[in-house]
Amino acid sequence: MIMSDTAIKKPVTVILFTAATLIFGYFALMGMGVDLFPEVEFPTVTVSSVLRGADPDIMDSDVTDVLESYINTIEGVKTIQSTSREGSSQITVQFVLSKDIDVAAQEVRAKINLAQYELPLDLYPPVVDKLDIASQPILWVAVTSAGSYREMARYADDALRVRLESTSGVGLVEMGGFRDREIRVWLDPKALEARGLTPVDVAGAIRANHIELPGGRVEQPNKEFVVKIEGEFKSAKELEELVITRTPGGVIRLKEVATVTDGAEDLRSMARYNGMASIGLGVMKQSGTNTVAVARAIKKTVAEAAKTAPPGVTVEVAYDSSTFIEKSMRDVMFDLFLGGLLTGGVMVLFLRNFRMTFISVMSIPVSIIGCFVVMYAFGFTINNMTMLAMSLAIGIVIDDAIVVLENIFRHVENDRNVSAMEASRVGTNEVALPVIAASSSIMAVFIPVAFMKGIIGRFFFQFGLSVALAVFISVVVSLTLTPMLCSRLLVHDPHHGRVFTLFENAFKGIERAYGWALDKALRHRWATLGVAILFFAAGIALIPFAKRQFVTQPDESSFLVRYELPTGTSIYTTDQALRKIETLVYSQKEVSAGFGMAGSGGSSVNRGMMFVNLISPSQREASQEDVMTRVRALIKEALPEANIGVD
Repeated sequence: MIMSDTAIKKPVTVILFTAATLIFGYFALMGMGVDLFPEVEFPTVTVSSVLRGADPDIMDSDVTDVLESYINTIEGVKTIQSTSREGSSQITVQFVLSKDIDVAAQEVRAKINLAQYELPLDLYPPVVDKLDIASQPILWVAVTSAGSYREMARYADDALRVRLESTSGVGLVEMGGFRDREIRVWLDPKALEARGLTPVDVAGAIRANHIELPGGRVEQPNKEFVVKIEGEFKSAKELEELVITRTPGGVIRLKEVATVTDGAEDLRSMARYNGMASIGLGVMKQSGTNTVAVARAIKKTVAEAAKTAPPGVTVEVAYDSSTFIEKSMRDVMFDLFLGGLLTGGVMVLFLRNFRMTFISVMSIPVSIIGCFVVMYAFGFTINNMTMLAMSLAIGIVIDDAIVVLENIFRHVENDRNVSAMEASRVGTNEVALPVIAASSSIMAVFIPVAFMKGIIGRFFFQFGLSVALAVFISVVVSLTLTPMLCSRLLVHDPHHGRVFTLFENAFKGIERAYGWALDKALRHRWATLGVAILFFAAGIALIPFAKRQFVTQPDESSFLVRYELPTGTSIYTTDQALRKIETLVYSQKEVSAGFGMAGSGGSSVNRGMMFVNLISPSQREASQEDVMTRVRALIKEALPEANIGVD
């Protein structure tokens, strides 16, 4: 064939292409994102609405029902689920898998705009967002302090949050257990009535005077200055001196009709780290970024911030999802490398020639690393699916090279008058079509895997294409690099050593045993067919007894406890439930640390969660699944009224 003939005649060109493939593949590998699974977009859109002070019935009838009636007219809607709480409503719209998520979100926004005239006037504009699993926090940072909450909150909000948001790859930082500073004005009804004032008068005075306005600019021949009128009050004491109105008898100040206190927002969320009051900062990465690299940058920022924290304030990473991802990918890379070494060992065992082994094994790194170039161009990431594909491909990509190599070696071994170059040309041309046919059949199996329907197909898309790409590159390598190396490295050697003779005799014994078994099978065809059918039927019969799950439960040395109490439960009751959960969790000897939150702000004060970190698997006897089962049973017994989730 033209490809192999050109490769044999122009070895420098093949070497340059091979080197370029390895170099570009290395840089592609370094530039690819690292995650546990491929990023999959689910065709699900959420609509969140807020109406201050409205009870759940009002939210359901005046907001949720109206929005649902409009959203239900969109083509491709599969299911609509909604939850109406005090002051808030959330609608989850699931579309058919073939629906483009961006188009779906845009259509939902358009329908909500049409529904605006039927919604309450005081309703905040509904927020439409795509459901993105990757938008969950990859890391939680806990800020604790033995001192005042105000100092801890100011540092967490003004210093640490700003530094985290400016870290490369960080998309958003959410805060749990945080209450912002809030100045409250407690009105005295009798004092207002005595002075002929109403709460509206007080609110109007504050609104009119607690402002900052642009004051224009002052121009000079060489400079100009921007003027800003600073009218905002800096403290509660300053606000007390606010003039509400002027009367013939003098001015009426705010302190005469109200009490002003400098405090914090309403308590709607509480957080603790290892039992200490805390503020949690959940860090989300930008879509498509490297989870491990972003987590490393965040941890570096946290370490630097901890050095400059106020006295008594500590900053620690409470939960880090990248730890397991990094360990998992490191283990997979080691398995990939070990698989290559074992493949090389098998080749030495059967070929009994180091030159032939080198030629055949060279197809592995070139095919695998070359595959990373195409994967990078397609936007794939380093994850369990792509690494599973590469691990599987190691044993496949070498097959083509072995077929070509064996046929070339046969010509070199049988005819000493044939040069290695001529043997490479003839031997490759003889098996080129069978090699292409065999590899095409493998690609025909894995390419459809990439285009399976449903959620499973979304996850296996990168797996199927990665295997097919590796096999395709291996065909090119076996028809170019392999014959080129054979033409330069193979030599006719009629003399074989004792090791060669020993293995040759063993292989001939295996060959004789196989010939005997084959002869028996052909003489008793119906019996052979019956045994095959029996094994096939037994396999089919055992399928119902096999356990079913998407992926096996890995031991991440961490898990999440989620709980939900009945609607209407106060934040204090939710916190008491969290304290019970903490007591049960910390009583387990396998637990190393825990970060819990009661309430998630807004109206969801009846919900809570707790991240639990375990000691390393080498230091404990029980598996993560055993600890989770034990904790799940204890919490359900202690909180029978709560919905519990441990995962």
